[in-house]
Amino acid sequence: MSARAFDPAWLDRSALLLVDMNRSHLDHSIGHLLVAKPDADRIIERAVRLRDAWAASGRPVIFVRTHHRYDPVRGETVDNKSPFWMAQHGAVVPGLNKPRKTLAIEGAAVTEIVAPLAPRPGEHTVFKHRYSPFDNTDLELLLRNLEVKTLVICGVNTNNCVLCSCFEAFNRDYRVVVTRDVCASMNGPDYHDAALKLIEAALGWVIDSDEIVAALRPASAA
Repeated sequence: MSARAFDPAWLDRSALLLVDMNRSHLDHSIGHLLVAKPDADRIIERAVRLRDAWAASGRPVIFVRTHHRYDPVRGETVDNKSPFWMAQHGAVVPGLNKPRKTLAIEGAAVTEIVAPLAPRPGEHTVFKHRYSPFDNTDLELLLRNLEVKTLVICGVNTNNCVLCSCFEAFNRDYRVVVTRDVCASMNGPDYHDAALKLIEAALGWVIDSDEIVAALRPASAA
């Protein structure tokens, strides 16, 4: 038996979580770990529309950004010591055909949110150092204080940071809703599709952003 359909009433106590909408992934003039240009253009366009509708409804918008601390004396980052991350340095990234390197350090331009989605006054930003937006951050405290029960999640990359966000939210009993058209993977469409399939089977609801925008629109404007 499949899960029941998305219910717009779930948005009454919800937040929009925009994961790693940064220049590294989406800005082809500066990025390194980039999603394909058509995917980047699609994500930005649809995320702008979704964020505008969401903000106009008065619901909280939360940006999740990744950066690492850099020690110039040691010449290395000091808070991304996962053995697998370290092993990946210099290795070819699946789907990108170029080696991974750490450019997302504090203050680096690649860590900035792309300009069309630049955070506005009253919107929130959480900085993370791992795939999870909950690990050693204040996201859970923020959500609790905002009385959030449902997370509408979108961003990059579908198969790591977005997927991990869904697992972590699920494990904390948040209702998880993912907008499939506002996600993509630098590893390519197969990874993106596999992650969405897993999310839909085990973690939450996967829908198009149009359905969210329609649910947010006042009845008089429908």
